[in-house]
Amino acid sequence: MRSWTNYHGHCNYCDGRGEMEAYIKKAIEYGMKNIGISSHAPVPFNVDWTMSPGKLNAYVNEIDALKAKYADEIPVYKSLEVDYIPNAISVNSAHIRNAQLDYSVGSIHFVDFFKDGTPWAIDGPVDEFKSGLDEIFAGDMKAATLRFFQLQKEMLDQAPPTILGHFDKMKMHNRTFGFFNEEEDWYLKEVKETLDLAQEKNVIVEINTKAIGSLGVLYPGPEIFSFLKDKNVPITINSDAHDDYKLVLGFAETAQLLNDAGITQCFELLNGDWQAFSFNKDGIFFD
Repeated sequence: MRSWTNYHGHCNYCDGRGEMEAYIKKAIEYGMKNIGISSHAPVPFNVDWTMSPGKLNAYVNEIDALKAKYADEIPVYKSLEVDYIPNAISVNSAHIRNAQLDYSVGSIHFVDFFKDGTPWAIDGPVDEFKSGLDEIFAGDMKAATLRFFQLQKEMLDQAPPTILGHFDKMKMHNRTFGFFNEEEDWYLKEVKETLDLAQEKNVIVEINTKAIGSLGVLYPGPEIFSFLKDKNVPITINSDAHDDYKLVLGFAETAQLLNDAGITQCFELLNGDWQAFSFNKDGIFFD
């Protein structure tokens, strides 16, 4: 049997659109093998796109109830996309551990702070991106990118998640504005060091398809696939869905690109264990 999975998706508990159950029903409609729900975990400051702290218990309880409700139709896995912010939040934080997740997605969305203490979100609108770049890093994109990767490697070393989310998200605005050259040695060095550490810590690197339709971009893109193969880094394909109909957005195209690079296995959660399965553009081979 060939089918898809998705372990990175957001519902209306954070910035996703639609109720959690709608994603599960859509996954069943698509014939998916399983689905993970991974809304943005609460952070210790006010942000309009993460879950508020007061909703975490309801989120956990709803997933647990839906896991039981759909047990005979599809496995539903409980997760959170957890930011790493030094001395503030990580997958090791008490409220994250208490959620008793099936797995975690670890991501860097915030790189240091504005002078007024507001965290700089690096994947926001370009005006906000430019403001943080100018105020915090004096317009030095290399310095900002090095800090992004420093935080990411710190997360992998000190608080490794199950899955590393969109690990090269710093390039988000590059397609439009060309902030830096992704082929420069200093940048590729950071990419390779991150992948080395992910492998060392047994962290699965997601191939994130969220922007494949809007920007024609994958996180990471095909230019990195040879590194993934050479280093034998475990991967999985996720869509970072914020709408239920985007659960398998760009999966066939992405799978073909991975196969073309010689990557033929991805890691999937089956019966509570992460296991390697072969895949191609038609899906993952679970039989």
